[in-house]
Amino acid sequence: MALAASLQGITGFGFALVSMPLLLLIYDPHHVVIINAIISIASLSSLTFKVRQQVLVPVVKNLFLGSILGIPLGAYVFFSSDVHLLKLIIGLVTGIFSLILISGATAKNVAGRIWEATAGSISGFLTSSVGMPGPPVILFLSNQKLPKEHFRATTAAYFILAYLCSLSLLIYLGGVDQNTVFTALSLIPLAILGGHLGYLIFPKVSQPKFQQGVSLLVFSTSVYAVITSLMSQS
Repeated sequence: MALAASLQGITGFGFALVSMPLLLLIYDPHHVVIINAIISIASLSSLTFKVRQQVLVPVVKNLFLGSILGIPLGAYVFFSSDVHLLKLIIGLVTGIFSLILISGATAKNVAGRIWEATAGSISGFLTSSVGMPGPPVILFLSNQKLPKEHFRATTAAYFILAYLCSLSLLIYLGGVDQNTVFTALSLIPLAILGGHLGYLIFPKVSQPKFQQGVSLLVFSTSVYAVITSLMSQS
């Protein structure tokens, strides 16, 4: 948990990349989605408070408004569909786009409120369905070439809102049990400690290395999604 939160403290995302494979060894995917959401809200709140001056509020607003459209559909998938198959599809698509990102290619005219809301809608869907809100938002913001300070602060602030909205809906629909909540709460201190460590490391990471690291993290997320999905179906 501490390592996953450290990664999140440096980049503003990536907690699920490290934590979910470990949690899936013990819990089923539905419980892991809930645990990940609760811990992420706590660790991201701590990070966002520290970097609140760098948050791009209009971007966060547009992303969140878009996510409100995607979260209900994601919740439907969470309760009724094969989560592993969904993760496989997401992993393949994300992998392709992350390779494009790593290659240095950029998409022209992909900016503004409409695109931010679109990225948010896809992210919202992924948040409530598989607990992985990052890929569409990270790919979109990476394409904008934001300074690392704004990138980290903006993604962290947005993810708090997306996780809160998603978790609230899942609670309302009866998808969260008491034991899962207690498990998540017991892991929060380690996550906050790791997040603070990542916050201290962040100034030592240059902008080029940060940009490369983000691209590789998204690709790693896609590989993880594909492998875990294939393993669960074998």
